[in-house]
Amino acid sequence: MEYHPENVPEVDDLEELVLGGDEKALCNFLALLQPADMAVIFDRLPRDLWPKVVAPLNIAQISDLMEELPDHLRDDLAELLSPNQLTSAFEEMASDGAADVIADLPRPLAKKVLKALPAEDRREVETLLKYPEDTAGGLMQIELVSVLERATVDEAVEAIRANAEEAGDLHFVYVVDDDNRLVGSLSLEQLILARSDTSIGKLVDRDFHCVTTDVDQEEVARMFRRYDLVSLPVVGDQGTLLGRILHDDALDVLEEEVDEDILRMAGAEEPELVYTDQILKIAWVRMPWLISTLLGLTIPALLTRLFQITFPYMATLVPFVLVIGAMGGNIGTQSATIVVRGFATGRVDFDNLGRFLYKETIVSFIIGITCGIIAGAVAILWQDDAILGLTVAISMTAAIIISAILGVLVPYLFRLIKIDPAVAAGPTVTTINDIVAIGIYYLVALSIVA
Repeated sequence: MEYHPENVPEVDDLEELVLGGDEKALCNFLALLQPADMAVIFDRLPRDLWPKVVAPLNIAQISDLMEELPDHLRDDLAELLSPNQLTSAFEEMASDGAADVIADLPRPLAKKVLKALPAEDRREVETLLKYPEDTAGGLMQIELVSVLERATVDEAVEAIRANAEEAGDLHFVYVVDDDNRLVGSLSLEQLILARSDTSIGKLVDRDFHCVTTDVDQEEVARMFRRYDLVSLPVVGDQGTLLGRILHDDALDVLEEEVDEDILRMAGAEEPELVYTDQILKIAWVRMPWLISTLLGLTIPALLTRLFQITFPYMATLVPFVLVIGAMGGNIGTQSATIVVRGFATGRVDFDNLGRFLYKETIVSFIIGITCGIIAGAVAILWQDDAILGLTVAISMTAAIIISAILGVLVPYLFRLIKIDPAVAAGPTVTTINDIVAIGIYYLVALSIVA
């Protein structure tokens, strides 16, 4: 059946099919779905209907579905499967996929699945489970095709034929020496065009990228994007070929890191909890950041009170406290977000701090002058008070410039002391900049008005 995304039915259609009892229509519906679409529907489908939907699925469909489902839903699906179905589903997966899924299962179930796997599959998965999941070792899969440097093109083609089914996607044949040390790679095009008796050593591309098992997954993802890679070999300390990472895994890492950074900006330290039904746990995770923000905002509240005490006859000053505080917070959050995103993509680091800070300062100066003039003009037109307008204009300009600078420096500071800088782009920067902006306004008002 030809697949068109616009023709994929909705979850309501699936519910109707299940409740209607038409098994043939249900099978046709499921055959229409790609694994990713099926995972989305399962996430929205009532749990009591899952058994009837899982029943018609074959092992390959179950295996693909388990790889696509979020962690908390994999556990629910695993409970519906028989031990034989579960084991067969893991046998269908590539080694990296099986290791990722097993690592996320409850420990007793994971042990049971590992024990039931064939010896070779179990050995591969156990090897991958030794590596932290956020490293190149945790991302790599063991299935690949390698040939000896002294082999011929004919022998390389035979190796591809023998291992094609197990290896899956083939982009390159990796070339190794007699000690299994990586020498280079060879594209399928080169093999096809070369004479059958040509030595692989004469064709091999020795200019290649590779990583060791301990390289962080973010750096791996950056390499894929920077060098436009489709696969990346993973080697041991002595250059021994251990496995490969495919581009789809690198893409997943980029998406995962972006999700984590965005959610942490909102104060959610455990992004995987946010979209589950664990209400109390979600509240507990988010609450510390909000409480810290609440405590931090008592300082702007005290500064506002000082306004009322210091300028009892200048009530017109007070409404602009919120405007200047909000503008300072916004510009600081913008700068912090750009820095955090730059850290994630590799475009921002300590080497270019000076250049990036200079650029943000100039940008914030232009924005500050513009917003300061506008705010000052509004204050004059509203209250017919030039002194008030000057106070608001100077405060707005200074608050925006200083808040932008802090928005750049605070994430850098967090990274320097080994704290995730994404944390700084949320409540921390906002609270600091509120205090700074209102403090500036108070000092300027004290200097000019008083």
